Amino acid sequence: MADSLVGLSALASAAAVTLVLTACGSGDETHDGAPADAATATVEGVPGEQEEAAEPEPVDFPSTAVGEATEHTLEVLNAEEESTAVDWEGRLSEALLAEMDESELAETINQDLRPVAPLTATDYLSTDTASRTRLENPHSEFDLHIELDDEGLLTVLFLTLAQDQGEPAESFDEIEQRLSEMPAEVRLLVAEDDEELLTIDADEPAAMASIFKLWVLEALVAAIDEGETSWDDTVELDEQHISLPSGQLHHEDPGHELSVYDAAHAMISISDNTATDLLIDHVGRGAVEQSAHETGHHDPELLQPLLTTRDLFQLRWGDQELGLEYSESDEQRQREILDELAETPLDISASDLTPDDGAARGLEWFAAAEDIAAVHEALDARRDEHPELDSILGDNPGVFTETPWWVTLGHKDGASPGVLASSWRVEGADGASRTVVIQVSGDPEEVAADGMEYLHLAQNALELEPPS
Repeated sequence: MADSLVGLSALASAAAVTLVLTACGSGDETHDGAPADAATATVEGVPGEQEEAAEPEPVDFPSTAVGEATEHTLEVLNAEEESTAVDWEGRLSEALLAEMDESELAETINQDLRPVAPLTATDYLSTDTASRTRLENPHSEFDLHIELDDEGLLTVLFLTLAQDQGEPAESFDEIEQRLSEMPAEVRLLVAEDDEELLTIDADEPAAMASIFKLWVLEALVAAIDEGETSWDDTVELDEQHISLPSGQLHHEDPGHELSVYDAAHAMISISDNTATDLLIDHVGRGAVEQSAHETGHHDPELLQPLLTTRDLFQLRWGDQELGLEYSESDEQRQREILDELAETPLDISASDLTPDDGAARGLEWFAAAEDIAAVHEALDARRDEHPELDSILGDNPGVFTETPWWVTLGHKDGASPGVLASSWRVEGADGASRTVVIQVSGDPEEVAADGMEYLHLAQNALELEPPS
């Protein structure tokens, strides 16, 4: 489903202009909505006009690598002439170039970002390798996010409609109180090592959108351990794998080849739906279902049969009559329907994905917050033998903080109409780990309107000192 690449961009909803670029070797500053993919670009709408505001005061950029990269990007956006490959030569990381070359980036920027220019930078926040810049035009405000690798080359670039976060919570009790005053249904788990710091119905299942992709990743790593595949193996795109955004791989034609690692990285870091479906086919639907059993999902039948993202789009928006039949059928008939769908053309586009009641009818992926924490823990335990997981799980961190206390991070989020979910597992230098999982379900408009606040409170839980 559509996610923020970097956690916070998921909530830009139908009023956002978003470009997300995330290199496979980058190191989510950041945030299905997310945000993001190896390279992803989507336009979800343009904000309506507002009353003319006073001319904003521009800010100066520091003479640092990330400051210079941010200033250059803004100059390209505001230039009279369209962007060309020359603007980006020598600026993109090798991992990003493997997904999108300079010409493709320039074309994406011309189509998706320059229409909201001219833009003025009015606020700037940065770390050594990442920046967030508030940009304004006469009608709207946006946030530009930039991230560089260790060599100062671009790994992340995305623009979202600005949404100011509220005051940070000062305690876990305050987080619980503020969440209780919001309209949607919330599941929350905050745990440090084996101690639960805060729970809200964390043992009750709820929709999780693209977080289900963690089980696909777990099944993939298990297959690698069994010698059935490897990170360097090549996988080939077939027509039945091509899904809808989020992601970038759906732009490729059948027969396109990429490595297992690149597909896994796109699946998690930019929540690439086509990469996800390709990997489900690669390891087998049954292997992913088995991974739910093996990681201790409290009710693995909730992920049986496992829906691919393409399945979900077709059942909820492509053939709604068939979707109703699927919801009312037993597992055997559901599997027959999925076999039929594999041969059915995908005749819908992202513009057809209007709010619906599909999640309420079971057309979603479901788990409890405790189940999501368990699959994070299982993947974390595999990092020593599979260092590839560091970048796969960590390149889109889903949180921006100037002084993170952790040294390793794993993150996955997800969003669909009426559903918002995000999850983190981090570990400090002293070996202490913390897991935060939030799942929000409710009226699609209410979830979208309050989405940033839900995510900010979850991120507060990631950063707060544990109670003494």
